[in-house]
Amino acid sequence: MANWLNSWRRWFYPGGNDRSGTYLNRLIWVGCLSVCLPIMIAGLVYYQISMERTKEQIIDESNSTLVLTKDRAERMLQGIEKDSLQLAADPIMTDLFAGRITDMPLIWHLDLVNKITLVKNANEFIKEIFFYSTLESVVLTNNYGSMELENYKYKADIQQLLNDTSLAKWIYLPTSSQEGLITFVRKVPVGGSNNVQGILGLQVDIGEIVRFLPEKAEVFPMGKELVFLSTLGQSKHREKPIHMEAWSGYETIAAAQDSIGSFYETRQDGSEAHVSYMKSTFGRTYVSVIPEDIIADKLAWIRVLTIAVLFFIITLAAMFTYLSTKRVYSPIDQLIKHSRFLGAGRIQGSENELEYIRACLDYLNKESQRLGKYMEKVQPTLRERCLQQLVNGDYILSDSLLHDCDMYGLTVKATYGVMVVEVENAIRETRFLPSDKPIIAFALTNVIQEMMGANPDLQGYVFPYEGRGVGLIRWDDMEEQGNLPQRMIAFAQAVSDSLQSYLSFEVSVGIGRCYSHIADVPVSYKEAVVALQYRIYQDTASILYIEDLESTKTRSVFRYPRELEGTIIDALSKGETQLAEQSLEKFTKALQQSKSYHFIHQSYSVLLSAIITSLEKQGGSILDILEHNLFGQLESKHTSRDINDWFTGVLFPLNKRLTEETLNDNGQSAIRQICQYIREHCREDLTLVQCAELVGMSPSYISRLFKKEMGINFLDYVVESKVEEVKFLLLETDQSISEISALIGYSERNLTRIFQRKVQMTPSMFRSAYR
Repeated sequence: MANWLNSWRRWFYPGGNDRSGTYLNRLIWVGCLSVCLPIMIAGLVYYQISMERTKEQIIDESNSTLVLTKDRAERMLQGIEKDSLQLAADPIMTDLFAGRITDMPLIWHLDLVNKITLVKNANEFIKEIFFYSTLESVVLTNNYGSMELENYKYKADIQQLLNDTSLAKWIYLPTSSQEGLITFVRKVPVGGSNNVQGILGLQVDIGEIVRFLPEKAEVFPMGKELVFLSTLGQSKHREKPIHMEAWSGYETIAAAQDSIGSFYETRQDGSEAHVSYMKSTFGRTYVSVIPEDIIADKLAWIRVLTIAVLFFIITLAAMFTYLSTKRVYSPIDQLIKHSRFLGAGRIQGSENELEYIRACLDYLNKESQRLGKYMEKVQPTLRERCLQQLVNGDYILSDSLLHDCDMYGLTVKATYGVMVVEVENAIRETRFLPSDKPIIAFALTNVIQEMMGANPDLQGYVFPYEGRGVGLIRWDDMEEQGNLPQRMIAFAQAVSDSLQSYLSFEVSVGIGRCYSHIADVPVSYKEAVVALQYRIYQDTASILYIEDLESTKTRSVFRYPRELEGTIIDALSKGETQLAEQSLEKFTKALQQSKSYHFIHQSYSVLLSAIITSLEKQGGSILDILEHNLFGQLESKHTSRDINDWFTGVLFPLNKRLTEETLNDNGQSAIRQICQYIREHCREDLTLVQCAELVGMSPSYISRLFKKEMGINFLDYVVESKVEEVKFLLLETDQSISEISALIGYSERNLTRIFQRKVQMTPSMFRSAYR
């Protein structure tokens, strides 16, 4: 027991008998407790408040869904009951039961089946409608037409209905319920409660009803009533029918006088559930059940978050308290420990703190001497930085230039010439990546340095700069200035041959003029860079001397090849990539005749702008096109070969892909435009040819595309649009039927026939019913 207590004491008080260590740990534990207790209390309060708020939110969302369920279900069910009443009151039914139809049964059978079929097709929820007449023992259905009762598959259902005394109600029948159907039954004739001569049944697919509702529910017929029950968290529906009498909550709802209410129910497994209900004036009840365990599951994240935050803050507080207390308590101890950490293995430890600090100072003195020697070794690297600043023109004041030249051993008064070496098409080689430019420049620098070291007549400095190798050639003998350009050209050719032979590098070398002072080196460097720009129209030359290039420069008037630009754009729009590449070659040769770097490069930019404009005119998004940074990519190309490869390898395939995507989007856009045009001009005579010309496409293509996108053909859509316009004129104006017919472009007879076929009533009946 004593050993166990001692181990715990050493764990909590690692300072042993040292009272300072004990006090330090006490401070740490008091700080942790002072932080953790308020956090725990706040977490409990937050959890309770969040629990109540979330529970109220879930119940409010359930009630809102219940209201939406009631509205949708009532609209659907009332429509079915209305269809049933209209069929029961149809003149054929009235004449049949009044005895006015005594012969030719096949004719009235066919007429009644047609009307039943119209009603069934007008309502997507109705699967089958049957009518049984006790006068003939014949069943009429939309699926089977006229047949004997003995042969009808729902014979048992009809026999059960004959024994039922209810005049109209919803019911699950034995046979049809096995197929997932619920039936609305009405005894006919209407108003003849003592003399039932037939049964009219509308069988509705329960699955379609449930899919129509905003939340999954179960439907239970209770006498003349229907009960819609939705339970939050229930993933599957139970089999039908179910006796609602087995649920105690229904008794409470049935006995309630209020049409809207809620209560808590204790279920058979002992858990509680919140029950909300609504009753409609048509004898239907809508119930929503939310189990308490569902609410608890939704709040589980609060418990996890509270525990995680508490653990995090405890850990953070312990670390902060320990570190801050330790630093405040013993800063010298912290310094000694840090020194021992840095000098581990290099400084001999000592129990005497002053002796240890003296050893650390001696070690720092030795390291400073080593650093001085190292700086002498890295002097060439610092010289390279100085030379990079020199060619970049960073030395504005001559005093700072002379100071750095003296520091790094650069000769001021000598003849200098600059050569710039750049690898051609380095990125197109599989052994390099775009990020490998520093590596390429390093390789170039090494080769140039070796070549300069092997040539005793040449002196100078070599350094990498902006992905290129730069050679600063120096001559101290002022008498040989006339031969310096030829010597630089010969050296540049030797460097080019060596790079091609040993590294398989195809390079171009730009050479600037020679100047007699180191301050003029930036001028020579810029001339060498400008010389490289001449590659855009001199692909064959690898050594480019600025003096030779500028002496051959012409001032001839040259025009931009607009015709070749049009040929390229036309070929790209037609998908003829090979023709576009051939025209690009002619375009390049035409530009090279100008012998102007800026004109050629800007002409390529104009061509790129024209291609982008063509893409936009075809329906492409300018944002999608420009997000590829096309102008930035073109700006990085400096030779005609690089630019041509970029156009054929990057831009042309991108143009083809964007064009194909735009054509697919244009088809949908054209159909939307045609639909809008039809709705706005439905009073006019509309033809397929007219609409096809509107969007610039062929009528046959528009016909196929319209059927694919809209699901109906062009003519049916025009007729539906005209019918909708007639509805508007009937409800919003006082114009007669003949005036509306003339306005819409139909004869009065055709309008009445089409309107009745689409709306199931004449225009006059529609105006009387809905106005």
